[in-house]
Amino acid sequence: MTTVRKDIEDRKLLLWEVGSFVFIGLFGAALHFVFELSEFWRPIGWLGAVNESTWEHLKLVFWPVLIYGLVEYTYVRDVANNYVIAKAASVLIMMGIIVAAWYIYTPFLGNVNWLNIAIFYVATAIGVFVSYRLLAADPLSNRYRLLSLVIMLSLVLAFSLFTYYPPRFSLFEHFDLQDTGEYGILDDYEDIRVFR
Repeated sequence: MTTVRKDIEDRKLLLWEVGSFVFIGLFGAALHFVFELSEFWRPIGWLGAVNESTWEHLKLVFWPVLIYGLVEYTYVRDVANNYVIAKAASVLIMMGIIVAAWYIYTPFLGNVNWLNIAIFYVATAIGVFVSYRLLAADPLSNRYRLLSLVIMLSLVLAFSLFTYYPPRFSLFEHFDLQDTGEYGILDDYEDIRVFR
C-alpha cells in the first residue's frame, strides 16, 4: 500500500472517530434523560439511565459506542483493521475511567456534577483515541476479535438485563447524595426529576 493511500485511509478513520466523540457526547448526554422524558416507561429502561447508580451511567457511553459503531462500520470496513477489538477496547476504557474516577474522587469531594460531566468527556476522548489507534494498526489475531465480540454481546445482555434485575451491590445502587438501598427502576422519581 502506498503512503499516500494509507494517509487517506487514516484520515478517513480519524474523521469518523472524531464524529464518534461528538455522537457519544451528545447522544450519551441525552440518554441521561430519556427514561424521565418517556415518563418512566419501563420498556425503554434498558436504553437510558433509570437511576443515579454508577452502572446506569455507564449506559451513557456503551449504547452510543455500539450504535455509532454499527453505522460507522458500513463506511470504514474497507480501511479499518481490528474493528470489533477497537470498539470493545474503547468502551471498556471509557467505562473503566468513569468508574475509577468516580470512586476515587467522591470520598473526598462528594458527588460533583460538573466533575462527573468532565470525567464522561475525558473518558470518551481517551476511548475514541484508543479506538482510532487500533483501527489504524496492523491486524491483530482472530482470537482477540472473538474475545471482543463476546465482550460486546455480554455487555448488551448485561445492560439490558441489569436494568430490570440489578445485582445488590454498590455499583448498581441508586445514589442520591447518600446510599439509598434502591436498585434498578425506582418506585418514586419525584425527588430526582429534572424536567417538571
